[in-house]
Amino acid sequence: MPEFRPLSTEDHKYCLEIWRELSDHYEHPIGGGWNEVKISRELEEHHGIGAFDESGKLEAFCIYRKVPGLIEIMLLATGYRTHRMGAMRSLIRSLIEELNPEDVLWLEVHAGNLPAIALYESLGLKLCGERPNYYEDGGKALLFEYKPLQ
Repeated sequence: MPEFRPLSTEDHKYCLEIWRELSDHYEHPIGGGWNEVKISRELEEHHGIGAFDESGKLEAFCIYRKVPGLIEIMLLATGYRTHRMGAMRSLIRSLIEELNPEDVLWLEVHAGNLPAIALYESLGLKLCGERPNYYEDGGKALLFEYKPLQ
């Protein structure tokens, strides 16, 4: 079972490593123009949580913004070797547990990322909108939200 802890700005290089590895194996583009500077800035100005293995290696992460009434997930990724082992489910569940009854958790995903969509729906997130032609391949972004009082 991984250990979960907040990410520090020093963790940005490990997040970037996972993101790059995932991008190499992912059939759909990952949005947002993420790079080392952007990931570092997000961790400096906002929040992140990571799943670390017993040796301290980052397996999965979630970078998010938190404002009153809203947690917006900006970037989340699981290392290719640890896909579908439950780390991302646990990370998202931990964010859901932080929500107050009136809060909302929000994220977007490429419409072709069926495993991620299935994960989000299994956690109780609901489709709330879409952005046509959002990704560089012309794919649409699906917008999901979780409201504790749903």
